[in-house]
Amino acid sequence: MADYLITAGGTWQLQDTDEAGDLVCVLTEEHAAPVGEPVVALSRQQVVTRLGRGIPTDFPAPDVVIGDPDQGATRGWWEATVQRWLAGEVPPPPPAAERAAEGPDAVEGEQNPDHWAIGSRQWDDVDLSGADQRILIATSAGIVTPSGIVKSRPLGAPTHLSLLVCKSRWAAHPGGPDPQVWVTGEALEALEFPIDGLSPSEVPDTVAAFFGCEVTYSKSGYFTASFSVDDPVVEDRTATVILLPFLALDPSPSRPEDRGLAGIEGTDTELPDDEIAAAHLLADRLYWLTTMDAMPAPRWSQVGAQLAVSAFKRARPKAKNSKGDPPALVPCPLPSEITPTGKMPSPWWPSGKKTPHRSRGDSIDVEVDQQAAYLPSAEGLYLGYGKPGWADPDPAVFNEPRPPFGLFQVTTPAGTDLDGLHRKLPLPHPAMRWDAPVTWWATTIDMQQLIAPTEQGGAGIAPAELMIDAAWVWPEQHQWLKNWAGGLRSALAAARADGRADYEEMIKAIYTSYLGRLEAVGDGAWKYPLLQHQQPAWYAAVEAMTRWRAMRYVTRIARELDVIPVGWHADAWFYRVPGDFDPAALEDPLRPDGTRSNGAYRIKTLSRPDDE
Repeated sequence: MADYLITAGGTWQLQDTDEAGDLVCVLTEEHAAPVGEPVVALSRQQVVTRLGRGIPTDFPAPDVVIGDPDQGATRGWWEATVQRWLAGEVPPPPPAAERAAEGPDAVEGEQNPDHWAIGSRQWDDVDLSGADQRILIATSAGIVTPSGIVKSRPLGAPTHLSLLVCKSRWAAHPGGPDPQVWVTGEALEALEFPIDGLSPSEVPDTVAAFFGCEVTYSKSGYFTASFSVDDPVVEDRTATVILLPFLALDPSPSRPEDRGLAGIEGTDTELPDDEIAAAHLLADRLYWLTTMDAMPAPRWSQVGAQLAVSAFKRARPKAKNSKGDPPALVPCPLPSEITPTGKMPSPWWPSGKKTPHRSRGDSIDVEVDQQAAYLPSAEGLYLGYGKPGWADPDPAVFNEPRPPFGLFQVTTPAGTDLDGLHRKLPLPHPAMRWDAPVTWWATTIDMQQLIAPTEQGGAGIAPAELMIDAAWVWPEQHQWLKNWAGGLRSALAAARADGRADYEEMIKAIYTSYLGRLEAVGDGAWKYPLLQHQQPAWYAAVEAMTRWRAMRYVTRIARELDVIPVGWHADAWFYRVPGDFDPAALEDPLRPDGTRSNGAYRIKTLSRPDDE
C-alpha cells in the first residue's frame, strides 16, 4: 500500500518506503504533535466562494478526492493551496518526471515578463460572449479568450495542450461542434513543433504524436483531437485544434487562396504578420462568426450548413393537420432518368465578348453584374421536400400562382418561331436554340420564365403550348432558405455599413460555398449528420432565378435605353457606350434609403478601350 506525505506544499507519494518511513518516524517523534481534529479540505463550492468566481484553468489540481471518480467523486483543496494561489505564489516544484502532467504553469517558476498576466484583458473591443466558453487562442504570450481575457500562460510543453483541453470549463453544447483551440505559429515554434519540412500526409500523425492525442479528422489545419490526462476527476475531451501555419493545406479547389478566418492570401483581409495583432483580429472574427450561431470550419460550406441547420429549426413547415409531422427533409439526388450524375447541369449562356466598331470620339466599357446575386434568389424561393416521385405532366399547373416544385422534361420551340424575342440578346434559357426545338429538363422556375412575357425576360410561351413529356415532383414546398438567406443579407448590409471588407468576403464565401455544395453527390456529397443538405434541385432553382433576373435586366436596358451588351459571362453584362452616355443609367434604381438591394445590377468596372 502506498504511503503519502501531506504538506503545505502539496501531497507526495513516498518512493523508498523503508527509509522514508524511518524519516517520518523521526519527524513525528521529535518535531510533531498530534492533531485533535481532522484536516479540513475546502470543497469546490467553498473554493469558488473564496475566489469570487469559477475555478480558473490554471488553478492547482485538487489535493484530495473523496469517493469513486466514476460515481461522482468530491474534490477538496487545502486552505494553504488556495491561499498560495491567491497570493500569486508558485508551489514547490514536484519531481521533474511529474512536472509535465501538471500544466503550463507548473514549469514556469517566476512570471516571465514577456507573458501576459493571468486574468488580465489584452483587448477590450471584442465583447464577452459565448465564444469565450467555446474557443481559446494560444499565443507565445499566453492563452486568451476571444474577448481578450488571459486564461493561462503559454503552452510550456506539448503535453500541456491535453491539460488545457481537458480542464477548461467548456460550455456544454450537445450535438454541436467541438470546442476549439487556435494555436499561432509563434506558439508552435516555442514548443519546437516541426512546422517546416512535413509533407501533407505526415502532418496528422505528427500532430498526434507531438501533442499526445488521437487525431480522427484533419483538413486545412483543423485537427479533431481526443485528449486525456492522468486525473481521476477529469474527463477525456475532444476538441478541434487549429494550427494557423497549416491553414494552407489542401485548400478548397474553388477558393485556393482562401484561408478561412485568416483571410485571403494576397489581399487586405490577410491576418497581419505581428502575432499579437493577428490574434486580436482573429479574436474579432471569431466573435463575429459565433454571434451568427456558427463555429469556424475548414470549409465555408460547413459554416453555411451550421447556419442552415439553425434556420431550419426556427422555421420548420407546419403540418397540414394536427395528426403527425410534416414530411422530413431528406437528401435528394436526382434519378438517372433525369441526369446520370445525380445533379442538374449549371447552364449559363456561352461566355463571349464581341468587339464592336469603335464609335467616334471617346467610348466607355462598362461591366455590370448582380450584387450578392444568389441571396435574394434563395430567400424568396419555395423549395421542395418530402419524397419526390414521377407525376403526370400537366401544363395547367403553371396557371397557378405557386405551381408544384419539380423538374419537367420540356421541349421548347426554335427561338425564330417565337414572337417578341430580341434577336441581339441571348435566348431566355441557355438550353434553347434559335434554329431548332430542344428537349431539356427544366426547374419550376425555368418553366415560369418560359411563360413570362418577353419584356420580363421570358419566352412568351402560353401554358397550353408547353410540351411536357415527364415530371419529377416533390409533394411539399417551403421557403427553407428564407431565414438563412435573410440573416446573411442583414449581416452583409451591416458589414458594408461598417466598412468591413473582411466580413463581406467571408459572408460571400459562406453563401456561395454552401449553395454550390447543395448539388454535391457521390464522394463529394455531405456526410452525416448533414445529409439533408444534398439538394441538387434546390441549387438548380436558385441558379434559374438568378438567370431569370439577368434576362429581366438585359431586356429592360435594351427596351428602355436601346443599349445592347457586347458580351456576357454568367450574370455579368459588358457594354460599350459613347463617352457622353451616363453609365449610371445602366444600374438598377436605388431604394428610398439610398442603398441598392441584393440582386440589383450595379456597375462593377469602368474603363476606356484606349486603356486596354
